[in-house]
Amino acid sequence: MAHLTSAQMAQYLARTLSPADVAALHCHLETCLDCRLALEDATFAGMQPVTAPLLVPGELNEVTESPHLTEDEMVAYVLGSMQESRRADSSRHVAKCEICGESVRAMESQRDFVSVTMPRKKTSRWFPVAALIAAALLIAAAIRFSSPPSATAPSQAVLASLRDGGQSIELDSAGNLRGLADASPAQRDLVRDILRQKSLPSGPKMQPEAPGVLLAPGPAAKAAFLLIGPINTRVLSDHPLFSWSSAPGAIGYQVIVTSEALDPLARSARITSTMWQSDVQLPRGAPLLWQVRAWLDAKHGGEMISVPAPPAPAARFEIVNADVAAQLEQLRSAPNGSHLLAAALCARQGLRDEASRELQLLANENPGSPLVGSLLSTLPR
Repeated sequence: MAHLTSAQMAQYLARTLSPADVAALHCHLETCLDCRLALEDATFAGMQPVTAPLLVPGELNEVTESPHLTEDEMVAYVLGSMQESRRADSSRHVAKCEICGESVRAMESQRDFVSVTMPRKKTSRWFPVAALIAAALLIAAAIRFSSPPSATAPSQAVLASLRDGGQSIELDSAGNLRGLADASPAQRDLVRDILRQKSLPSGPKMQPEAPGVLLAPGPAAKAAFLLIGPINTRVLSDHPLFSWSSAPGAIGYQVIVTSEALDPLARSARITSTMWQSDVQLPRGAPLLWQVRAWLDAKHGGEMISVPAPPAPAARFEIVNADVAAQLEQLRSAPNGSHLLAAALCARQGLRDEASRELQLLANENPGSPLVGSLLSTLPR
């Protein structure tokens, strides 16, 4: 199964999952450290202790055909507080029952770290999956919620904290990351690095080539006529938006897009706007060139000029591959999608403008944040 969602963890902690869903969730927890940590985070944030959802009422031991030990009985057995008459029966049951035996052994491995008991429902039975995980989470919850103040571990200093997509993200001095429960381990590691270094990762850069020109049937362009973008950058959409400044006396413009070999790929009609979005799908993963032609009125010479034109270098850009585009689309469409993570992925792919837009959204959630300001300052110009 995929990583646990916030909704699944909430249902798990509220004991509203079916036994089959709990079994599937436990199987996932056995192999996914990131989800186990996220589930502990949810528990420590003040939700119902994680031991209760691990229980299913009324299950019988298939080996002995007798009920499994309750959680109270297991705790009493491990801590040595069980009555001797009952302890003898429990010892025989633990010796025969693989389920209870595994659970008791897991709890015994942790008993030196905690000597508290937590109230349980007497009718509850241990669910026969992931007993070691159950015991580890039981001890973690006990330490968190039941130990006296003098026994609690000192809290770690918070290094960075942000509101992001309606959720809170926090990194402490021990490297513990709170939030982003739905992110993959690699994505969480990426966010940790960003919050520690207060900078976004760098991505591939398109360097301007030596002076050259796309197509130049007209004379050199006037200085007032400049291309705005995209120039020497990567873009996300395969129908990119092109923009440029207005040329004095211009009565019409035309945009031409070609491959590096100057093979025509797209051409606008004659337009009066200084923006145009490609109406054809352009190829991904390869450098492309673009140029704008402008027709001037008689007062300004009545000629056609082209930008770029000699001796200016060609205006180059590249559209990221489809896998990157799909990854970002999935991240943005997710509930409570992380703007910080989206900005990081954009920056790592050289999507400068996309990364800037995500950081602006993050800034809106964190007005005046020095951290967001630092991240914006690390974007390449």
